Amino acid sequence: MANTTNDINAMTCNLLLRMGDAWFEQGDLRQAVDIYLKIIEHYPDNQESKSAQTALLTIAQRYERDGLLRLSLDILERVGDVMPV
Repeated sequence: MANTTNDINAMTCNLLLRMGDAWFEQGDLRQAVDIYLKIIEHYPDNQESKSAQTALLTIAQRYERDGLLRLSLDILERVGDVMPV
C-alpha cells in the first residue's frame, strides 16, 4: 500500500508542476505562484519542489525587473512561509 501512496503522491506532484508551468507559460503568474507554493508546501522533498522554487525565483525576478517590487517581495515572503524548517 505504501508504494501505491508514494506513486500517487509522485504523480500528483508532477501534475501540479506541469499545471504551474502551463500557467507560467500562459503568463498567468498569480495562478502559477499559487500552484508552485502548494508543491513546496505539500511535497518539500520531491524534485518538483526544487523546480517550483526555481520558477518562483524567476517570477520574483521578473516582477523586480518590471518595477513591481512589492509583488517580488511578496513571493519571497510566501516561499519563506511554506518552506519546511
